[in-house]
Amino acid sequence: VLDASGLYLTPGLIDSHVHVYHATGLKRRYTGNFEALYEQYLAQAPRSFLYYGYTSVIELNASPRANQAFNAAPQHPRLLHCGHGLVLDDGFMMLEFEDGGFAKRFPNYLHAPGSDHPTPDGDDPANHTPEQTVTALIESGAACIKLYYEEALWFPGGAPPFRLPAQSLIEDVVRVAHAKGVPVLLHATTPAGHRMALRAGVDIVAHGLWEWPGVGYEIAQTPAAIAALIDEQAAASQRVQPTMRTIRNTQSMFDPEFLQSPLLEHVLPAEYLDYLRGPAQAQRDAFLSMFGALIAPGADPKVVGDRLETFNTRYEHLIKRFSDGGGRLLLGTDTAVGGFGWGSPPGLSGYLEMRSWAQAGIPLRTIFKAATIDNAEAFGLDDQLGTIEPGKRADLLLFTDNPLSDIAAYTTIKTVILGGRPIDRQALS
Repeated sequence: VLDASGLYLTPGLIDSHVHVYHATGLKRRYTGNFEALYEQYLAQAPRSFLYYGYTSVIELNASPRANQAFNAAPQHPRLLHCGHGLVLDDGFMMLEFEDGGFAKRFPNYLHAPGSDHPTPDGDDPANHTPEQTVTALIESGAACIKLYYEEALWFPGGAPPFRLPAQSLIEDVVRVAHAKGVPVLLHATTPAGHRMALRAGVDIVAHGLWEWPGVGYEIAQTPAAIAALIDEQAAASQRVQPTMRTIRNTQSMFDPEFLQSPLLEHVLPAEYLDYLRGPAQAQRDAFLSMFGALIAPGADPKVVGDRLETFNTRYEHLIKRFSDGGGRLLLGTDTAVGGFGWGSPPGLSGYLEMRSWAQAGIPLRTIFKAATIDNAEAFGLDDQLGTIEPGKRADLLLFTDNPLSDIAAYTTIKTVILGGRPIDRQALS
């Protein structure tokens, strides 16, 4: 029996967009101690999610090795996954791999009907249809299906030619997945991608509309066409994971105070923090060399940082507009973001995501629901998670302060109850 006098009881939180195989800010090129740091990170990450109340997380592009390590931890959130994301064999992901590497990384790829692009290794296209690939994912334990509409507008100098998925192909994936009772997510950050999500009937858009073609980073106002699209999505009650931390992760390189936050010491090992504060700092110069001139002429670090702040703020205002118009928000963080930066540590990233929502003016009740029942309903888990009811999993949190009164209350968790077993929060630090 727990004495919860004077405390606030809530369901456990759900982060519906994580990548447990990524480690925030860790790159081989900046350290000779990569393996040791990676193992330290993997060992602590499950506890870090729990430390901030995330008793369930959903991996959207699963690595079997990382999933196994996560689930082997003595204390870990419930981990659900979408399996490997469904990617086209001549889509953007193909550009990241040398000959033969793509099929090894994504053996369950999609092949577009009528494509004149040969399948990798001469595979039979009949094995790479929506029916075959979705079935294979579900048989492997996937609780969701993730597709990609990545236009790579950010690619320096423009990306080489690649195929985007046709609406008919996405619709076929949605049809097969829905027949088997699982939701479909579409990775999209552009107007074309978000329009595609609406037309093709996907359940959830993974990421918000932050790429505005032809609009510089210094522009604070939302163009009329972008506002109209967001209003259309909101009117359709589209579900969106804004993942504000994805782009705040980049800005973390230009925020000297971020790595000094005492909150980091609860979620990252000391040696790992030393790496981020030391060798990892070279990432900033690499980023400026590759992308700085796209953001600000001359790539001046101060100007780049200021423009990234404008970019983030305008996006957060757009998400507020979406929410006000009836759009449905789901709490997902993209932890740990795989690009440049170190701003998405496990668990803490969830709190920082919530804080960004609150600073944008999104109501605390909306934030709470997005991290509990709304996430549960979107992924068909509301018979198990999202509310406190008889028969549901006993994943619960006890807070000192009321999270419906102050966003900072999410830092006042006293006890995490996982599967009915109480864990003192400090034991997770």
